[in-house]
Parts: sequence; structure tokens; C-alpha cells
Amino acid sequence: MKKLIVSSMLVVAGLFGNNMQAQNSEMSNQRHHKGQKDMSPEERVRKETDEATLKLSLSTEQKVKWEAASLERIHANLPLKEKMQGSTTPEERKSLKTQMKTNTQTFDTNVQGFLTSDQKNKYETLKKERHDKKKGHHKGM
Repeated sequence: MKKLIVSSMLVVAGLFGNNMQAQNSEMSNQRHHKGQKDMSPEERVRKETDEATLKLSLSTEQKVKWEAASLERIHANLPLKEKMQGSTTPEERKSLKTQMKTNTQTFDTNVQGFLTSDQKNKYETLKKERHDKKKGHHKGM
């Protein structure tokens, strides 16, 4: 009788464990599909611009400028990211990251040029929040 109970428990535990693993895998796939990796540069620009418009209350003129600056940054970073995916040395990766950071700084400078002072403050706050969230994510939080 004990053997029957123990084996039944093992079967149930095995089924439950496999079900949880399948759910985790499915959730991981859903997160991946919502990510920007599967989006074209133009789709990423639209998504980013829509978020900025919502969070910063961009005017129509500002929205057009944001799209242009964002598209420029994404197209400048695309070959760098592709090169980084290949076999690179740590020195090359560091150089590529520096170039990408420069592209982001150019984007920030362009954006700062057409935002109002209130929008600039909100933008800086959003950047800090994004940085803190990213930093926390890398620490395993």
C-alpha cells in the first residue's frame, strides 16, 4: 500500500513539475515575442515615439523630430549590434559599446534641443528610472 501511495505521489509530482516547466517556457516565449528583438527598426521607432508622446506629451512637431532622431540612432546602432553578435574580442566589444553610447548621447542631445524645460525634466526622470531598473535587473533582482 505504501508503495502505491509513494508511486502515485511521484507520478503526480512529475506531472505537476512538467506542467510548471511548460508554463514557464510558454511565459518566456510570450515575453520574447513582446520584446523589441522581433521588431523592425521602424516598428521600434513607432513604439518608442508613442511611449514618449504619452509620457512627455509631445506635440506633433516634436513627435516628428523624435521619430527622426530615434530612427537615426537605431540605424547607427544596428550594424554595431550585429557585429557584436559575431565573434568579437573583449576590446572590440568595449569599442562597439562605446560607439553605441556615443550614438545614444547624440540622440539625447537632439531630443534635448526640442523639448520644453518640463519635458526635459520628465525625460531625465524617465531615463534615470530606466537605468535604475536595468541596473537592478542585472543584479538579479
